[in-house]
Amino acid sequence: MKKLIALLGAITLTASSASLVVACGNTTVPEYDNFAKLANATRPTLNDNNEIEQKGSTLVYYIGAEDNLSSLSFEYALKKSVGLDESASLDDAFEKLNESNSSTNDFAGKFKGIGDTFTANNVNGDDALRLVETNVTYNKKKDLWYFENQTDLSTFSAEATGTKIEMHGTTVDTVGDLWTDKATKKILNDWIKPSIARMVYANIDKHNQSWDKTKDKEQIKKVNDEINSRTEAIKNSKGPLFLIIRNGEFVGYLEGFEAYNQVKKDGDNPDLGKSDYKENDLINNFINGMQSVVHTKDIMTKTYKSDNTNYNLNSTASNQWKWQNWDNWVIRDSKTSSESGESYSYNLNKY
Repeated sequence: MKKLIALLGAITLTASSASLVVACGNTTVPEYDNFAKLANATRPTLNDNNEIEQKGSTLVYYIGAEDNLSSLSFEYALKKSVGLDESASLDDAFEKLNESNSSTNDFAGKFKGIGDTFTANNVNGDDALRLVETNVTYNKKKDLWYFENQTDLSTFSAEATGTKIEMHGTTVDTVGDLWTDKATKKILNDWIKPSIARMVYANIDKHNQSWDKTKDKEQIKKVNDEINSRTEAIKNSKGPLFLIIRNGEFVGYLEGFEAYNQVKKDGDNPDLGKSDYKENDLINNFINGMQSVVHTKDIMTKTYKSDNTNYNLNSTASNQWKWQNWDNWVIRDSKTSSESGESYSYNLNKY
């Protein structure tokens, strides 16, 4: 009996220890969890008859920095546009924006109205690449992504795409944290990279072919090289950043915004923040630039064609997405000029 009690005690201790290890090893990052929930919710779904059950939608996800004037300027403009005070939270501003409807002529109405402009690429409503829903798996030991299967869902067809569009976002402490912050690092590695893997395989595999992990080893390696290079290229981005998620997949991003005098304070670089807030910056530049990028069902064609690994969509937006006084993603009191071309710099007096 004593032996049985001792054994039960040992088992209980082991189970408790395991639970403790799991609890201590909890790596939940709320900002990432929120992003993943929002991004996954944009995915269209099929019913048991392979018919569209829920149309896909579009998410614009903002990433700014708390020490960056262009980020603060966008947040200032957003709050003003939805009738909130500067002291309001960013989440409150996004909530007000997303509650709006497209019947108004202000920024919120025009943003929501972007969804009404989505157009089909051809009479069948298919995107030019004819991308279908593709599933992949990741082998951590080999550090390789493998093709698994495809469904009958044409991910970016007119039938699968709804008019819903929302904006949400987060901020990092400093510009140098753009892709090293816990949340944004997970966004890149745990959500964007798997999406890139799905889309790269989807663009290669049009017939749900059988990939042999041994016979197709070289081709799989080549595919993974492309996945890795595409992911690394995103790290060259500068903020403020606006990630675009369409129908559950990563499309690309727009970067930049004006730097306003209204958000400047003593000690800021005098070369930055040379413009005054104008509501039309949001309507004429932001809305028109965003709309020129996302209004078409053919949005993925340029992003995922085999000879392109650039996810920066600024050039696609052409002259619509144009910011005369973007600070070029530098710290607000940095000695670096906004025209220097440097992605960011540090003020060592702050550390």
